[in-house]
Amino acid sequence: MKQIIAIIRDERVEETKTALEKMGVRGVTFLYVTGRGDQKGTVSSRELGGVLNRNFRMPLTSPECTHQSPGSSQGTPRDPFSSEKEFAFGFLPKRMLIIIAYDDDVGPIVQAMVNVNQSGRHGDGRIFICPMISAIRVSTGEQGDKALS
Repeated sequence: MKQIIAIIRDERVEETKTALEKMGVRGVTFLYVTGRGDQKGTVSSRELGGVLNRNFRMPLTSPECTHQSPGSSQGTPRDPFSSEKEFAFGFLPKRMLIIIAYDDDVGPIVQAMVNVNQSGRHGDGRIFICPMISAIRVSTGEQGDKALS
């Protein structure tokens, strides 16, 4: 028995759900999370796409989004999306999936998630596979693999 933890782009959730349902995966937990990885919470204006349409919990900042007028202490907003700038979000909204699966099912589940979520861009996500010691179905007291079925 293994635990699969996947961090994916928010806009890929529906496609991921569909792929997992087609495989017969029933037990999936989806969580709203924020975080950052190799890109350190930045995204280029090209990649913003649907990012700003998501439910942001963190402010958008850019070192180049304001400029000082001569003799002014207040910054004047510029168009922050006009070039190939990078925007520092600090933490980007993502989705975390948690799946507990039989050992034999882990490979196909992971491959399906990679196929759906791989775009070749930074921020496509990560998948972690962890060993599970046991599982217990609270309603019946069943343990181990029996608790998954």
